[in-house]
Amino acid sequence: MGAENQTAKLNTDYTYMMRKIFLFALFIVAGSLLKAQTRLRLYDNYNSDNLYTNDTIVHTVWKPVLYADTLLETDKSRPWLQRKFFKEHLLQVQQNGFNIYGDVIINEQFGVSNRYNKKIGGKTINVKSPWIDTRGYEVSGNIGNKFYFETNFYENQGKFGGYIDSFIRKYFVIPSQNNYKNIGDGSGFDFSSSSARLTYVPNKHLLFDLGYGKNFIGDGYRSLLLSDCSISYPYFRTSLTFNKFQYSVMWSEYLSTVDKSQYNKLGLFRKWAQTYVIDWNAAPGLNLSLFESVIWPDQTHTPGYRGKDVSPWLASPVIFLHGSSSPSGVSNNDVVGLNAKLKIYSRSYVYGQVIVDELGKSSSFKNRTGFQLGLRSNDVFEMPGLNFLAEFNTVRPYTYAAASQDVSYSNANQALGDPLGANFTEGLVLATYRYKKWNFRLEGFVATYGVDSGSANYGHNVLALLPLQPPVSGSVTTGQGVSTKLTFVDFKTAYTLNPQSNLRIEAGLTYRREHNDLANYKDVIFSIGVRTSFNNLLYDF
Repeated sequence: MGAENQTAKLNTDYTYMMRKIFLFALFIVAGSLLKAQTRLRLYDNYNSDNLYTNDTIVHTVWKPVLYADTLLETDKSRPWLQRKFFKEHLLQVQQNGFNIYGDVIINEQFGVSNRYNKKIGGKTINVKSPWIDTRGYEVSGNIGNKFYFETNFYENQGKFGGYIDSFIRKYFVIPSQNNYKNIGDGSGFDFSSSSARLTYVPNKHLLFDLGYGKNFIGDGYRSLLLSDCSISYPYFRTSLTFNKFQYSVMWSEYLSTVDKSQYNKLGLFRKWAQTYVIDWNAAPGLNLSLFESVIWPDQTHTPGYRGKDVSPWLASPVIFLHGSSSPSGVSNNDVVGLNAKLKIYSRSYVYGQVIVDELGKSSSFKNRTGFQLGLRSNDVFEMPGLNFLAEFNTVRPYTYAAASQDVSYSNANQALGDPLGANFTEGLVLATYRYKKWNFRLEGFVATYGVDSGSANYGHNVLALLPLQPPVSGSVTTGQGVSTKLTFVDFKTAYTLNPQSNLRIEAGLTYRREHNDLANYKDVIFSIGVRTSFNNLLYDF
């Protein structure tokens, strides 16, 4: 089977899963007799600013967060075409019993990059004119106040600016979206992405969420615990809320690699994860959370044979109650952490995280830890729509890595924590402003990290196998290796044509410089276009 056919088959399998979930939701709709006077929606990391202005939601650490909203108003006095283009979803059905909304998705953008050509395997690749062409659909809805469902699918072709193109060719994946096949002269990419979700809330205490998508754990922009910067994955989450506590557990399946040379009738190598969070509303405005995620292998790597290597402990729904290795003897990767959020003023919060992959002496190779501290404020200076966030992150070398990629804390060659991986220090600011139909977004960060030199693993790449001993003598310190500085600034402005489908005209300018004693890369990328969707595309790394 050719590499492109393998990729197509993998995408088809995921799409088939998505459609089955969606069809199951429609089956429930058809048989439902529930009354619905509200609609259910999600707060995710794309629109999290709105979440932190909603004082009725106490537990915000695990996103998406399901909430009840009012029904959309329909102005029948306007022509149908005008309503659908500027005011409503293309498909908008609000009945006693269920609500369903659907839109056709487009993303048509083109741009200019300061980097003209790149040498890839002896071939010259033109990255001067990045562009993207996306077509797809999004459908969501609810049945009464107990069922929520959504599904989307995007088909894409495009070319990317210099640093994104380099990432794709190095890791064989489109950041936060999917793997790909080349098109045209080899400088462009053809890829699809999709997600689906079916959520059932039988009462105010229980939640069941089955889907193929992403989750985010934390109250900041980045997360050291579980971020949404990798591609979608199948998962099942259940949550129990009682009094001031919320206990959540999720089972998910990640891709160990997207290396097509390892593809056979069983597909790519995969791994399993159990993720637990206990969130405690300790006092008004104060939440403390305990986190654990355990990564297990799915298959053995015996030459000529790929057998299942799944431990029965994978079924455990109890935090910290699990085994330490798979049936073949592969040690799992147990990552634990803390999350805290404190309200210090109206719509202003201080938040933070601690991540522990392994504990040792402060300068030890085995001390694999990370730390986050941040401040977020909404409606700053009493200006509605003006939001600000400042955040500091640092992760010690070798954190998240493992002796086998089947248990590293990653998914499809992308980190499950901060996209910068490990062995880094980062300071980030983010400001957004919404005025009527205008939206402005400014993000900037400065990071320092140590990259590998030759065959020496200094602990920045979470995909690299954990060495028996570090390549340095003495203390292991953050930033060891080839000291590298990364400066990133991204500005976007958009004019919203339809707030329901998020149809907007958008322009953006990105500046990125990565330099050390061995190399100096600078990207300046301008883009303009029209797009719909609330999909979060992350290229800030």
